[in-house]
Amino acid sequence: MGLFPSANDFKAGKGVEKDAPRKTGIGRFFELVGRDMNGMFLANLLTCIGFAPVICLVYIGFLQNSLPVMLGSAAVGGLLAGPALAGMYDTVLRALRDEAGYWWVTYRKAFKRNFKASLAPGVLYTVVVTLQIFLVYFCFNMLYHGTNVGIPLWVATVLNLVLFQMLFAYMWPQVVLLDQPLSLTLKNSINCMIAFLPHALAAAIVQVLFWGVVILCMPLGLLLMLIFGFWFVTEVSCQIVYGDIDRVFHIEENIRKMKDAELEAALKEDYADDDTPEE
Repeated sequence: MGLFPSANDFKAGKGVEKDAPRKTGIGRFFELVGRDMNGMFLANLLTCIGFAPVICLVYIGFLQNSLPVMLGSAAVGGLLAGPALAGMYDTVLRALRDEAGYWWVTYRKAFKRNFKASLAPGVLYTVVVTLQIFLVYFCFNMLYHGTNVGIPLWVATVLNLVLFQMLFAYMWPQVVLLDQPLSLTLKNSINCMIAFLPHALAAAIVQVLFWGVVILCMPLGLLLMLIFGFWFVTEVSCQIVYGDIDRVFHIEENIRKMKDAELEAALKEDYADDDTPEE
């Protein structure tokens, strides 16, 4: 039995009504996994490759016990990790929009289109996450050696984890879907965090808990990254916040208008070619 279904595994059936509402919750999750798992898994492998340099570089700084080296390494590695993560988000968001297309063709185009726009967010993301990991390690390491860092630092560490993951939950979809400066993306992300606080909090908790398990299970966590890694948390997080983003920015409506305009332009071009007199 193969990991992914083939065309021969599908049989004719009643099908789905054209205007049938999309599933929600766990049903929607398994629908997307069953239909788009192949693309999400392959995008996950590419994302893991993109994050390999930043993980290695930050680990070198960790062995040197130097936070500046860790943060500098994270900034350098983020230049590759950002575009890779943007590709992962693009794959998941296309699945959530039920957008048809061959995965590699759309992924390659999206990667090129989002490459420059994802560089700065990638650096920001890797630097912040590295700092968060360092803070958590510092607190637990001090506790292990019999020294409690105190409630204020514990609270600050937890708030840092949750608030930034809430921010990133709305930041990355905008990086992929919208053409705008990073400053505007961050401003919109903060507004969305406040306006849709329960969704933002749920998406952040999913990210924190999952990556916490991955780090605690190291070196087994590396295997978890390859199998589940980025696709799982990205899919769950995007499923939670996608409705908010579409409601605010009218993503699907604008994409439909853009495709209709492209189709109309293509038809006009075909008609113009047909009307050209033959010599």
